[in-house]
Amino acid sequence: AALGACAPMQRMEDVLMPDPMAMEVDGFPSAALEEGWPASLRPPLPSTAIALAELTKAQAALAFRELTSAAQWSAELCVALPDVADDALPAVPLDAYAGIGSGRLYSSVVLAKAHFGMREYGRAAHVLQHVRDLHRHPAALFIRLYALYLAGEKRRDEEAAEVAEPVEKCQVKNAELKGIEEQLAALHERGALQDGLLLYLYGIVLRGLGRKAEARRVLVQSVHACPWNWSAWLDIVAICSDLNDAASIRAELKLPDHWMAAFFWAALLMELQRNEEAAGIYAELRQCFPDSSYIMSQIATCQYNMRNFDASQVLFDDIRKRDPYKLASLDTFSNILYVKEQSAALSHLARQAVMIDKYTPEACCIVGNYYSLRGEHEKSVTYFRRALSLNRNFTPAWILMGHEYMEMRNTSAAIDAYRTAVTINQRDYRAWYGLGQTYEMLNLHFYALFYYRRSMMLRPADARMWCAMAECYHSMDRKAESLNCYEKAHRCGDRERVALPRLARLHVELGNRPQAAHSYEHLLAQSNCGPSYPKVSGGGLSTEVVEALKFLMVFYREEGRLSDCENCASQLLDTAGAEKDEAKAMLQDLRVSAEGLQLTPEALTRGGPRRFNAAGLWTPPNV
Repeated sequence: AALGACAPMQRMEDVLMPDPMAMEVDGFPSAALEEGWPASLRPPLPSTAIALAELTKAQAALAFRELTSAAQWSAELCVALPDVADDALPAVPLDAYAGIGSGRLYSSVVLAKAHFGMREYGRAAHVLQHVRDLHRHPAALFIRLYALYLAGEKRRDEEAAEVAEPVEKCQVKNAELKGIEEQLAALHERGALQDGLLLYLYGIVLRGLGRKAEARRVLVQSVHACPWNWSAWLDIVAICSDLNDAASIRAELKLPDHWMAAFFWAALLMELQRNEEAAGIYAELRQCFPDSSYIMSQIATCQYNMRNFDASQVLFDDIRKRDPYKLASLDTFSNILYVKEQSAALSHLARQAVMIDKYTPEACCIVGNYYSLRGEHEKSVTYFRRALSLNRNFTPAWILMGHEYMEMRNTSAAIDAYRTAVTINQRDYRAWYGLGQTYEMLNLHFYALFYYRRSMMLRPADARMWCAMAECYHSMDRKAESLNCYEKAHRCGDRERVALPRLARLHVELGNRPQAAHSYEHLLAQSNCGPSYPKVSGGGLSTEVVEALKFLMVFYREEGRLSDCENCASQLLDTAGAEKDEAKAMLQDLRVSAEGLQLTPEALTRGGPRRFNAAGLWTPPNV
């Protein structure tokens, strides 16, 4: 059943035919993304006074419309600005109720907002339902329709909680979307929809109905009219991600020439896994907003995505000192502590998160990571499920839960978790990679290769993706493709030092001994100037280095490079086991050759023949 639910729809032959070497390393596939992002897409940053004036006005308007997330984001940016003189401070925004002339409408709006605060969205919408000429008051109309939207979202979550299958949960829809769309579409068609926040509401309704291209056009209109609504920018990023056309559509977006667009481009670059460029834009923004914990957390996340865990950890520690009660992005911080196996620090972070707010997805994921590091996978799954009960679209929880099911060898549950994560966010390479690992564990290498290719398309510069594909090709006895993938992995950096040893072994299997020697020479060069390979028991050299020395010792002897052969044999004398005996025999043979001595037939018979084994390695005589 799991196979049927998650199998790719294309024929595997169609998927596997393209040459994996055609992919570009330093970005997206060459046909999908142009080189670089022009500086013209990054509008000039504002002065402190301008940013302060605009954000002060924006946060009041957003808070009045109950867009709390966007209002919080604007207020945080405002607070992060450098100090300015009192005479440069903007005036306090006018009362948001000033445009409401009628006393009855005023009372209705106040009551609706009160119901909003109590999360009684249906009552909030009903209060404003019979107000005459409501369309003439954009703020009041927004509150009514937004309350209807949230009421539908609340009912959708309740219905989804009663559905057992994860895939079916994502198919439950908001029943209010169609009615809201009809009202706003009528206003939009006759040009009466000019309010930026009403356009934002229209855009998210269209997105909920699956009309994503149309939704993006409306959201672009929204950010032209109200560029300070960060929620609208995030929806544009999400739609670009869903449609997978960010590279080709960027010239057609026609975004406003406003400094908020710089935040948009940085977020979009992160979504496209162009983390270094995104970090550069955030570094520029940090000069304007030096105390912004949001910008710092985004830079820390970029470092995490680039696998610079130490730099990311330093930034997250700084964020916690500046904003000790912030939980957003701390689940990423817990991933770093998990990878670095810092159990004490992860335990402390979990206790702090529970004390701040235990009923948040981030806190639940942090605790789940803590139990996972302790090997208590059942408890870990419990906390990841709790995170999803709080936010069923929290992709990291689905992915982490899939990892735990993999540890428990529950492959069907892992597939469900990863598949749900992919449904929520098709650009999260971790979910595709997890699906590949799961199918590889089931020995379904065709399917595993399909999912590994999807993850590689999202992270073409990540050597792990290429190594995973190479393993699948090798298991399918497609050694030429496997060799190409290992070569690509090596050129991508290969921090795990996996590609070179396997590349060399493949060359040996294919009879390409000079190429195998070249790969082993690179391996030895890396072992002397980079992270070492795991050490072999009983000796000072790693298993891979010993393997390289053994092969090169024989290869150099065959090629007549006697000094290089002697050097390899001398290094093998520091090991323990059979390779030490082989090195001694080789050194003895070299000394005999150097002295010009010839062994008698009796000695050859007594000592046994000198020979090479199937792998081309020296086998000592039976002396």
